[in-house]
Amino acid sequence: MNYHQMKLKELREELKKRGLKGHSSLKKAQMIEYLLTGIRPLKTTVKQMDYREMRNKELRSELKKRGLNGYSSLKKVQMIEYLSTGIHPLKNDQISATVANGDIRESSSDSIGYSPTLFRGSEKLPVNQIISGDCLKIMRSFPDKAFDCCITDPPFNMSKKKGLGWAFSSHVTMQEQWDIFAEDDYFQFTVDWIREVLRVLKTNGNLFIFGSFHCIFTIGFILQNLFDRRIISQLVWYKPNAQPNITCRMFTESTEFIIWAVNNESKKAKNWTFNYEVMKAMNNDKQMRNMWEIPITKRSEKKYGKHPSQKPLAVVNRLVLAGTNEGDLILDPFSGTGTTAVVAQENKRKWIMIEKEEVYNQIAQERIDELSNMLFESASEKD
Repeated sequence: MNYHQMKLKELREELKKRGLKGHSSLKKAQMIEYLLTGIRPLKTTVKQMDYREMRNKELRSELKKRGLNGYSSLKKVQMIEYLSTGIHPLKNDQISATVANGDIRESSSDSIGYSPTLFRGSEKLPVNQIISGDCLKIMRSFPDKAFDCCITDPPFNMSKKKGLGWAFSSHVTMQEQWDIFAEDDYFQFTVDWIREVLRVLKTNGNLFIFGSFHCIFTIGFILQNLFDRRIISQLVWYKPNAQPNITCRMFTESTEFIIWAVNNESKKAKNWTFNYEVMKAMNNDKQMRNMWEIPITKRSEKKYGKHPSQKPLAVVNRLVLAGTNEGDLILDPFSGTGTTAVVAQENKRKWIMIEKEEVYNQIAQERIDELSNMLFESASEKD
């Protein structure tokens, strides 16, 4: 029922029908709130406030104060709408009809100043949002050829159930459950998620996949031999400050790889995006080479929490600037702590992130909130 479209008389009748008393002195927005929450608002609840000037934390506090529930999945613009009307934006019939049809719901033109949020609703393609859940199930609900680019860092299958320690260090190798597969299971899992990415990626769209020696050859084999996709280049990320080798039985691993593939058959691939001049300008007016010397992720980029394989903003920034244009829609089905989203948002690209681990979604939420508030304040200063 859309209370916002009802007249005052109809709202009073609805309140009376539901046995909610003391409504004669309430304004329309307060009556709507009373119907939605069952809690009678104070006379001073609705007051003229410039919600646009408030931060996300302040908006959530105001929503909680007024007894408005279900705001954790809302962007800033939606929280403002919720406070202004008393109607939950995602329960609005008009919005729901659009979402039910599977349309892409883009952010408003003001959305550069608003924070993306953790998403658990029924919407199919919420642009500039994190979707919490299994990427295979979620991608299967996406339409074909919806994305311009995919940048992702999938599980490497390098974790050990008990980790691996070193007598001279407290460092322990990865032991994350989400990164542990049987050999055959990992191969099939990789085939399945790549198949879905190729389906939702536009023809000749770019695909950048991170990997270590544990998995990069498997990924390359699948792309070339099973799907006949054109591989443009292998990028090498050299980490000058990488972790020491704890086994002392091999060379110290100081690199990761990035496969750059194009979503088309090898002989048909053409017109993929590569911003050559941008890369050249970033490299002191010299051609950008395929080996990038960039230190491991800064401590400042992990201030909201850590991910064992979090990529530096500097690495992902090069991929975004090289392989996409402003306004392009980027997918990351293994988004972790949201590095791809942070870089995309900062460079005026649209994005959709998928991550099933709640702890990483919360970290990503904090990072994106911080960036969105900075952009919002910067835009306000210019105004």
